[in-house]
Amino acid sequence: MKRTAEIILTVIGVVINVLMIAGAFILKPVFSDDQSRMEFEEIFQDDPVLAEAGLDPSVIFDALNSLGVVFIIAVMISTILSIIAIVVVRGNRKPNLAGGLLIASTVVVGLGTFLFGWLPALLFLIAGIMCFARKPKQPEEITYEDEMRPL
Repeated sequence: MKRTAEIILTVIGVVINVLMIAGAFILKPVFSDDQSRMEFEEIFQDDPVLAEAGLDPSVIFDALNSLGVVFIIAVMISTILSIIAIVVVRGNRKPNLAGGLLIASTVVVGLGTFLFGWLPALLFLIAGIMCFARKPKQPEEITYEDEMRPL
């Protein structure tokens, strides 16, 4: 049985993961720049709702910066697991292992990105379920009712 659908869904998810990693690396310098930090703090202080909440803008900026690292690591782990799943499912060798890897990749990218990576998580989940659900076709056993059967 060919596993084309699972491979295509997983490849699309891996491409989206790579794009998310690239975007995170592009945004990483923005969060480490002092000028960006000062502009963020000014905007934060100008907003009366945020100023009244008593939140410290530098703490929020540092939290966003550290979440970026967690985001990158989670997406990288998910990408690695998905690539391994593609290699394992190719040729219908071990679809149960590939399904488990894809479900694990779903959890990592979904929870590790705080549901920002919902699209690759959904694609990996569908592909993982398909790996478990689709069973190879069993050859039909031919039964002969009379004693005359072909040699």
